[in-house]
Amino acid sequence: MNTTVDEALKQEVREYWNTHPCGTQFTHLVPGSKEFYEEVERFRYESQPFMRAMMGFDNFRGGKLLEIGCGLGTDLLQFARGGAEVTGVDLTPVSIELVKKRFALYGVPVEAQVADAENLPFSDNSFDAVYSFGVLHHTPDTQKAIDEIHRVLKPGGRAIIMLYHTHSIHVWLGVLTHAITRRKIETRGTTVEDWVRVYDGEENPLGKSYNASEVRRMFRAFRDLTLEFCDPIRRKYPAFLNAVNQVLLAHRFGFWMVIKGSK
Repeated sequence: MNTTVDEALKQEVREYWNTHPCGTQFTHLVPGSKEFYEEVERFRYESQPFMRAMMGFDNFRGGKLLEIGCGLGTDLLQFARGGAEVTGVDLTPVSIELVKKRFALYGVPVEAQVADAENLPFSDNSFDAVYSFGVLHHTPDTQKAIDEIHRVLKPGGRAIIMLYHTHSIHVWLGVLTHAITRRKIETRGTTVEDWVRVYDGEENPLGKSYNASEVRRMFRAFRDLTLEFCDPIRRKYPAFLNAVNQVLLAHRFGFWMVIKGSK
């Protein structure tokens, strides 16, 4: 993909997420109200009860933490409450305005600005930690974004990144259902790529997934690399299926692959 195509696609991504800020799909409340933020937060951590322990919201007290693709600022606020000095960037102006409003409502300081994950506006060795959850698979050059994370981390700094996992039950079932229903949706690549794209909305212009080998290669500049797998509690599944998935399957075949490493 050449630079011109990359930039055109990135503009499509910006427009899509500016119209559909991530997290707003889980509430019908007015965006920007305190009730809205609390409803989004409640749903996120009820459906993802593993988040605090797995992401380490309380592990960066006194450190400088950057979140790439901060969305509504839900996770960023948890890091701030845990004592981190937080900075959030997002490709979309709407999300950044909602983040600023959220932190102001709670009287918590934040640096928040519109920025591109592939071209971060920060000096080398700026942060003790960089966090990004479900974002980098939506940018055209994911490898460039990973290289930027390595650049802005301080020596010894920690990266915590979630990417979609190709070899997951969610993808296998999703692709099968997609094929059976024969949806007439514009494709940009393989059946897997197409299904992963429409997982976040049929008009979503870009979504990718990776296997463990690909991720290890992409993060080869990092030390002490570990991979963890997880799945949220999904509303469309009955309780017993969610229980089986959480206990027996998600830790190996989860749709979410959490990559942790140090510079």
